[in-house]
Amino acid sequence: MDGKFTIEEKTAVASVLYSLLVADYRSREAEKECITACMKELELESEGFVPIPKNELPRRAYPLLKRMSKEKKRIFSGMMTRLSRSDAHFGAREQSFVKEILEYCEVPFVHR
Repeated sequence: MDGKFTIEEKTAVASVLYSLLVADYRSREAEKECITACMKELELESEGFVPIPKNELPRRAYPLLKRMSKEKKRIFSGMMTRLSRSDAHFGAREQSFVKEILEYCEVPFVHR
């Protein structure tokens, strides 16, 4: 990973990914494998990780995400895209959540 995330940024990114994982109320094996890969990329342990609750993301995670460098935002956006596509079903709830992140945190959409 070229852009080194701070521990706070890692926690914010991982917390958003975990919220995205359950946004459609289904969690497929492919999604679980993808989030594990993302956690490794972030150099965080999946086991024992306690994400920021979804209702606290706007206050605790979004400001950090918004201040990240463009490079870090692109890495993060790519992770969201991979996770969203991992189960071959990008549902309305997932789409809505991703749009919220992209718009509020000024994150570019990375489609690959």
